[in-house]
Amino acid sequence: MAKVPSVSAAQLVLFELEDRSQSHLIALYDLVPRFVFVTRDNARSEAVAPATKDQFVKSINRDFTFDGRTYYLTMQPARVYRTKAGKFVASATPEQARDLVEVEVFPSEREQIVEQVVRRLAMDRSRLSLVGEKRDKVQMRFSLYEIRRELRAVNHTWDYTEIREALTILARSRIIISKTSDGDGGRKRSSNLLDSTAFPQMAVRSRPDIAGDDEGEEETYLEFNALVSAAIRDLEFKPVSYEWLMRLKSPVSRWLYNRLSAQFSMPAGAVQDDDGVKAVTFSADDIIKNSGMNEWSRRRDTLRAVSAAVDQLVEEGILENVEKVYDKTGKRIDGIDYVMMPSVRFLEQVRKARNVREVNATVLKTITGSESRPDGFVPLTPAEALEARSRRSKKLAHAEAQPKLRLDDAP
Repeated sequence: MAKVPSVSAAQLVLFELEDRSQSHLIALYDLVPRFVFVTRDNARSEAVAPATKDQFVKSINRDFTFDGRTYYLTMQPARVYRTKAGKFVASATPEQARDLVEVEVFPSEREQIVEQVVRRLAMDRSRLSLVGEKRDKVQMRFSLYEIRRELRAVNHTWDYTEIREALTILARSRIIISKTSDGDGGRKRSSNLLDSTAFPQMAVRSRPDIAGDDEGEEETYLEFNALVSAAIRDLEFKPVSYEWLMRLKSPVSRWLYNRLSAQFSMPAGAVQDDDGVKAVTFSADDIIKNSGMNEWSRRRDTLRAVSAAVDQLVEEGILENVEKVYDKTGKRIDGIDYVMMPSVRFLEQVRKARNVREVNATVLKTITGSESRPDGFVPLTPAEALEARSRRSKKLAHAEAQPKLRLDDAP
């Protein structure tokens, strides 16, 4: 059977970035509280539980706000096999399954980091291609070795079995996202924006090497879900600092960094100015609810965890400083508002991201010859893809070379 050639598109080329210190933020999808972060209070209940004939793990339901609108999230756990010692088993015959433990697992911090690494690899040249009858599904090929190597580079030393389990959980745990609408005298859910997993299609194929060790030679392909594919198609993504994301120790800190990156917008060529940058304020309750972090049994422990996550942004130079405004009843702290001032380095990242987005839009218009957003992916031949990369590279270099504007002078 003849091999079906991979199909590239203008949007896939524009998703690429040569700067490996960067990743891409897909704002709504990356801000959905779709991970379960284990604390000492929930370590044995919410993250993983045995699956039995008469009992199953209930779905997790959360609501969150994004861009001033309320959304609803339902998460259903993935089912995986593990040995009695707790080691993941990718597949098993009926006879083997009798000696295994079947568990239901929600994506947690490990899966959050592995997915971020997959997204970083997806930005390498010619990594993505289009599949499906309509050529509207985005597929990525890579190996477990690449994932492990990238994880080691950011100080995560999970073995191949753990990485494969994380990918399996992402491919099996279902995410249902819907938004509210007004009608019948009140607010109700509208149709689902997404009803899928992180990777609705995934396969791992072994290619044993001469030594018989196939772990490092497993070629994996996966398909991004419809919400991510649509964001790539519509150029609804922006560069963020991959280095910052990987250095931040708290999953809540990573969520906060993404939230700040999505919220801040600067004119291309602008730079930070003391009179032109406004602080942003988040309450502890907003962070708890919208990040999906779990609450401790004692309120003060929960607030301490939120403050620690915010302080990490200052330690990493993302925020210049943070003022904490306490809501107290006597000596008891009931709530905290965090007034955050972004740093010069953070605003420089935002400015560069704005440049990339504007150049991407300009290059796409040049390719299509139209001011209108294309209805689908725009196919490119290898020669056209090379031309698009060259054109974008020159435009980005030109944008970075322009004199910087002060924020208070920018239009």
